[in-house]
Amino acid sequence: MRKYKIFIVLFLLTVTTAMFFSCSKEDALGLENAALELQSPYGRWKLEGYATTESKQIAVVFSKDPKAYYLTLNKDGSFTGTSSANEISGKFTIDPHRRVISFSADDFYSSGRLNETSEGNLYLNRLSKVIKYRVFTDQLHFYYSDKEYLLFIKSVNQ
Repeated sequence: MRKYKIFIVLFLLTVTTAMFFSCSKEDALGLENAALELQSPYGRWKLEGYATTESKQIAVVFSKDPKAYYLTLNKDGSFTGTSSANEISGKFTIDPHRRVISFSADDFYSSGRLNETSEGNLYLNRLSKVIKYRVFTDQLHFYYSDKEYLLFIKSVNQ
């Protein structure tokens, strides 16, 4: 009888230890250090900068105008926003299952590029080349190549 008690105590101790040191569901899914990924890119976003998947460095975009580099994606497939000096608007198509998005190239140019800075032209050129996206809790990544993306943050002023 004593052997069974020792066996039961050791078994319970082993199970309890395994429960405390086992991986959480987030760890098992590889989410321990990443923000929760969401599905919807809709809403108002502010350009933070340019980044790559190979590096954690971000080329931050600065502007004297606090209204510059915003982008609002509407569920009806329309977008509005600002570049460095101009307002932009137009249409986009999206496939949320494959995370593919594309903007109509005509929209960026028909919005006018009057007084656009070199940073603004770079932003518009990259935005027009976006092919896929990923959305996280407070970030939107617009990939304009396999490894390079525009990094947007969720706007606090909805």
